[in-house]
Amino acid sequence: MTESVDLLKALPRYETAHAALLVDILDVVQGSFTEVRDRPIVPPLQELTGTELRVLRFLPTNLSRSEIARELYLSVNTVNTHVRNIYSKLDARDRSTAVERARELRLLSASVTH
Repeated sequence: MTESVDLLKALPRYETAHAALLVDILDVVQGSFTEVRDRPIVPPLQELTGTELRVLRFLPTNLSRSEIARELYLSVNTVNTHVRNIYSKLDARDRSTAVERARELRLLSASVTH
């Protein structure tokens, strides 16, 4: 399995249609997902919608908003709206803060990817 981790890490996340899945697989294989499991969860004031969660899964990747829109078959304006809602609901000012907060809430896997 260790060789597969190196292979998965070598894949550029911006060149695959499955960037979010790739991040999740790496988290599980590297054991990073278990790091946040023991922390207490403080839920956001408002729950994220299904589409917001789908957009959220792409935020740890290097994909731009237009690339995320293409992956999810949404318009860029729709992705922008969902990202604004995600930031608001997670009390985040930027993408990295939203990802960090989502991981704390166990909405995303735990490893850091840039």
